Amino acid sequence: YFNRKSMPELAEGLKDKFAPLRRSTVNRLGQLAKFKADPAIIQSIENLANTEKDKTTKAAAIAFLAKTKDARYKALYEKNINDSSYSVAGAALTGLKELEPAKAYDLAKKYSSDAKGDLGDAINEVLMAEGTEADFDLLASRYEKMPLSQEKVGASATFAGYLEKVQNNSNVKKGIDLIIKFRNQVPEQFRSFVDPTIKGGLNKLGKAKGKEIEDYIADK
Repeated sequence: YFNRKSMPELAEGLKDKFAPLRRSTVNRLGQLAKFKADPAIIQSIENLANTEKDKTTKAAAIAFLAKTKDARYKALYEKNINDSSYSVAGAALTGLKELEPAKAYDLAKKYSSDAKGDLGDAINEVLMAEGTEADFDLLASRYEKMPLSQEKVGASATFAGYLEKVQNNSNVKKGIDLIIKFRNQVPEQFRSFVDPTIKGGLNKLGKAKGKEIEDYIADK
């Protein structure tokens, strides 16, 4: 009710004894524009990010702060980048990416070999956003190994965006093949939900790379 009415009482959930309710409150506050910039709420969530014991709730608080792109949270992200929880470390890496992309890229490469879960997703996002042509084999492999999931749908568009930076058209085509392969693995009844994101990324890639790649995408 508080959420539907955008009432400030929603923030009372941050003080609840039940961690999932605290986490739900953080996520709901993050979806409402009037609260995302509210200094008192931001301060409450900052306190939560620093003191929360429940890892997934702590990750939600850090993720909320990451969206503010406020440089004063840099130390918080750096402190939590090595957390034993993939969800906390992933949120911290995402926050650092907003402030220091180059540093986030170096850390993503450092942890790319064995990271899983939310950290693995954050690493993929950072590497695809900041990666160079030399990273193609690493990124193609990471993308291909992602499981069939909603996260891979979003990663497909991000991967297509990365391919815009790749000058070797042979590698661009390999990347397109991987995206199409994933799309074809999606059960047909779900493709109407998946196709707009994937096709949007591929169409943008085709326009960026020119007729040869546009025709290749169309043929596929």
